[in-house]
Amino acid sequence: MKKLITILLLGLFLNACSATTGTTVAGCAAGGYTGSKIGKGQGNTIATIVGTALGCKAGNEVGKTINK
Repeated sequence: MKKLITILLLGLFLNACSATTGTTVAGCAAGGYTGSKIGKGQGNTIATIVGTALGCKAGNEVGKTINK
């Protein structure tokens, strides 16, 4: 759980300047959670990182669409 929280916080820090913070946070959380359910050991860590990054990007894009 600590690993997941750390990775989620890293994703949030990378997207801190975004104008769509709410949807970015939701995307980071959803992506990180989904990624954490895939694989075991180091594969799980990689899946969590990738899931968080993709979730942050998707959430940010959704936010941009909503703000138009």
